[in-house]
Amino acid sequence: MADTAVTIARADTSQLSLQEQSRGFSNKFHVDFSDVAFGSGNIDTVTMTLGALPSNFVLNNALVNITTAFAGTTAFSVNIGTTSSTSALVTAQSVKTAGVLAGLATTATIVKGTASVNLVAIFTNATGGSPSALTAGALDIYLNIVDLSDPTKLG
Repeated sequence: MADTAVTIARADTSQLSLQEQSRGFSNKFHVDFSDVAFGSGNIDTVTMTLGALPSNFVLNNALVNITTAFAGTTAFSVNIGTTSSTSALVTAQSVKTAGVLAGLATTATIVKGTASVNLVAIFTNATGGSPSALTAGALDIYLNIVDLSDPTKLG
């Protein structure tokens, strides 16, 4: 069984402008390879906390844009979800090639919750080595987060 490294670092977070939100996303999280380059030996998983969700929420759109391909390991992937369902938004997909991860822009997953949980991005090195060997890579995670307890944000 592989060891797991858990980071307490958070991704660079920003709320998108109204013009940017017209594309269906409210928040952007930026992750550089150095944010997840942890572990050694057989440590192959790094969990990054993106932030806390409100206690009554809906996530209805997710997209990952790999702006710089991750390099330094032979197989490296990401999945996006919550602490209660780590692949709820994006199932594990490779981040070794720049571009938008296939299918995410057109097949949004709706995730609802009535208790506050954290958003997480889980990075996994599937072969020998560890994420500490990363030498390059950057991605942006776009999510649409709706706070159902805030009537001013419900359209």
